[in-house]
Amino acid sequence: MSDAVQQTTGQQTAGQQTAGQQTAGQAAADGCGAPADAPRVTVAGNQAVVQGTVTQAGSPVSTGYARLLNDGGEFVAEVPLGADGGFQFFAAPGDWTLRVLAPGGIRAEQGVTAAIGQISKVEVAV
Repeated sequence: MSDAVQQTTGQQTAGQQTAGQQTAGQAAADGCGAPADAPRVTVAGNQAVVQGTVTQAGSPVSTGYARLLNDGGEFVAEVPLGADGGFQFFAAPGDWTLRVLAPGGIRAEQGVTAAIGQISKVEVAV
């Protein structure tokens, strides 16, 4: 099984929100990791957001966890993967390691950089 991970970072601009969307400031009040069923942040505002999706053979991996580790490799936060294989963290700015764990021995790691005002997207194919 090969691990393919892609990271893209984009500057998000403020705009009107549609139903089900929320800003990072609204969601960050809940802590570093967002619940699996939480709406995806579409505007980072004054937060550093790390979000992405885990897939296997093109299908979402909905059973498992995404972990955020600091630059020393220490555990900081963990969230269950959503039904769409998605995850979301509100991180301090800087370099992090994203670790994905799922049944069947699935494990993938990828470095990601979080920055204020940006949503750093990580797509993990296992």
